[in-house]
Amino acid sequence: MDGSALPEGKLPAAVLERLLERFGAAAGVELGPALGEDAAVASLAGEPRLVMAADPITFPSPDPGWHAVIVNANDVAATGGAPRWFLSSVIAPPGTDEAWLARVAGGIARGCEEVGAAPVGGHTEISASVSTPVVAGTMIGTATPERIKPSGDAREGDMIVITKGIAIEATAVVTGAEGDAVEARFGRGFRERAEAFLRDPGISVAAEAEVAAGVLGVRAMHDVTEGGLATALHEMADCAGLGVVVADTEIPRFQESKFLMEHFRLDILGAIGSGALLIACSEPETADLLDRLGEAGCPGHVIGRFTQRSSGAVLVRGSARRPLPRFPADEVTRIV
Repeated sequence: MDGSALPEGKLPAAVLERLLERFGAAAGVELGPALGEDAAVASLAGEPRLVMAADPITFPSPDPGWHAVIVNANDVAATGGAPRWFLSSVIAPPGTDEAWLARVAGGIARGCEEVGAAPVGGHTEISASVSTPVVAGTMIGTATPERIKPSGDAREGDMIVITKGIAIEATAVVTGAEGDAVEARFGRGFRERAEAFLRDPGISVAAEAEVAAGVLGVRAMHDVTEGGLATALHEMADCAGLGVVVADTEIPRFQESKFLMEHFRLDILGAIGSGALLIACSEPETADLLDRLGEAGCPGHVIGRFTQRSSGAVLVRGSARRPLPRFPADEVTRIV
């Protein structure tokens, strides 16, 4: 541990692990704080479990209240829970007016209605400690024990399935920050489609997580967020003590996302990707999982499998093999 400045974005894994060592076990907690886990799970009297997650919105967002609800609901859903109650902490800089706060509150209300949760409290203040607004949220949900799917429960040989495509959130964030440049290069229609990616294809994974949590062979799920697909895969593998092999050509990429990342020289594998859910499923049950996802309108794609730890994390393209990259910070932070 030293005094070196940390990079922007998620904490480096080694730093986070050292911080988590300071937390002891707590009574009733079945899934506590751990590298790569989306949410915590606690047991109360009776069968239902509480599933709890917390996340802030720090990237620019046209609808930060709604955005905060969705990303927190994603973490609860990706652990197998149904979102129920949402608390928010809104910290805005001096100069913020009531109209902006009203838009945030409206977004929270809409987001909660969409995911089936209720806004139940929080905190709001104006503070010179921030230069841009921060909307942080906590979502609490419930789940029966059999639906809990921790990020780290994958087994060797499990197939890796991803829903929708990668860099969905990054596409909207980059376009929101560089809209004029995007329009000048790709046209007005492209800009409008890319700006709308938060809604279409959308950053919520609640629908696919609900489906996947009910499939017998699904062992683990993980929400793709900061650091993109590569970081999420490393987190799942590290949690489970496994390796991964991923076929680069099988990873679904939206055309808008691909063009934007290439234009701004960002690696699409390391760009924030809310909207994609990673699922570890036993090979015999994978066809059933894909069928159920398709029927629910949430297409899934097999992109690889979990392997023994000694095999490492490998990205394959044709006959070429290379290590799956690690990103010290999300690629989007290089321009936003």
